[in-house]
Amino acid sequence: MECRTFEINLISARDLEDVREIFRMKVYAVMTIGDVQETKMQTPVDRENNTNPAWNCIFRYTMGEFALNQDGVMIVIKLYCSRTLGDRYIGEVCVSIRELYSLAMENGGSITLNKNVQRGGSAAPQGQLQFACSFGERVLIVQDQNQSSGSRRVWRKGARLLFEVTLSVMGVVIPLLLDD
Repeated sequence: MECRTFEINLISARDLEDVREIFRMKVYAVMTIGDVQETKMQTPVDRENNTNPAWNCIFRYTMGEFALNQDGVMIVIKLYCSRTLGDRYIGEVCVSIRELYSLAMENGGSITLNKNVQRGGSAAPQGQLQFACSFGERVLIVQDQNQSSGSRRVWRKGARLLFEVTLSVMGVVIPLLLDD
């Protein structure tokens, strides 16, 4: 299967809406590819910079080449304010992986962007999120026939997860029949 490494660096946000009435904002970001919970990653909480948090947090994924060229595969980055009595949603950035891939490849494989943070139902931006992303070279993942049965099982489970994530992000439901 042809794949590429995908690296995204959530750098910072600025001018976020202050969702606290009394205390300082402590902001973190949660990123997923589509609605696939297995791809969920989270930045540390920035406790210092209030409505202008900075993380410089890098997430790495391996993406199937097919998923990079499909419409509808979205990266969703949600921002939250950490609170003792439950975290509060600030807003989110949704961007197409295909759009990121195209822009990055036009610029040598990497790009830095500023995107407006949106809150559901509101047309007005709730601040801006700055992030950088890069795509590695295309690689072919193959199974070594000389692997032990234990490592073959691990490879199969990893391959199944990669296929399921790719397919579910595209909205395709196909049961995969791989032996465990």
